[in-house]
Amino acid sequence: MHPSLKVAFAIVLSCSCTVAFAQTSALFRSYDCREHGEPVVEEITQDFLQILKDSITAAVTRSIVDIEPEPLFIEVDTIDGWKSWAFVENFAFGKNRGDLPMITDLNSLHPFFRDRIIELIDACRQKGIELAIVETYRTPSKQHEYKTMGKKYTSSGAGRSKHQYGLAIDLVPIVDSVAIWDNAALWRKIGVTGEKLGLRWGGRWKKPYDPGHFEWTGGASTYNLVAGGFPQVPNMEHYPCLDEDLRILRRYWSEWEVSQSSLTRK
Repeated sequence: MHPSLKVAFAIVLSCSCTVAFAQTSALFRSYDCREHGEPVVEEITQDFLQILKDSITAAVTRSIVDIEPEPLFIEVDTIDGWKSWAFVENFAFGKNRGDLPMITDLNSLHPFFRDRIIELIDACRQKGIELAIVETYRTPSKQHEYKTMGKKYTSSGAGRSKHQYGLAIDLVPIVDSVAIWDNAALWRKIGVTGEKLGLRWGGRWKKPYDPGHFEWTGGASTYNLVAGGFPQVPNMEHYPCLDEDLRILRRYWSEWEVSQSSLTRK
């Protein structure tokens, strides 16, 4: 039992004994005729009860304060976590996007960018627009596959897309369980919402016009990304473990690349 709790119980026991003694002592003292037979009652004053209550409350409070909380440990799989990432196969959203699977897991994105995408999805939902995730992180092998499929897919080779750095995502609105790719008015609502969150929207591009694409670079150029850098994150106090998170992400991205590149050699 905690020491402070022992003190509290001791106070209660002591006070109980005092009250019992006050009530029973009158039964065993000598008879005094001057009392005219009137029974003697020892009264417990309200002040005494309040002091007793305050003492118990203080002791219990100290016992709670003195108890140190057990540390909370969250176990993160830093080895095989990439294997649990969600992905979809070709034609999942009604379009030919190549043979290699598309990663759709938000955890594969740069943490700051991931949080902005969560805000985008929530903001669109509040407007009655449901968004599906088509692709998040993209391996160099997957990027190369798109490049071989023609310029309508991409003009960027492996390592030249923001997808390879967890800084881009492809989305599509869903209406009655169907992916809607050709509704310009709907895309504009989504695009403007993303831009208000500081994201770059592919719907502003002409070649290729890519309304489902959103990215964030924080001012970092493709050259910086290729060289191994990442954009400076505002509000770093919200991401105290960013360096470690990015280190783990790089490892996961590498594992996915090994997996997908092996498929292209078969």
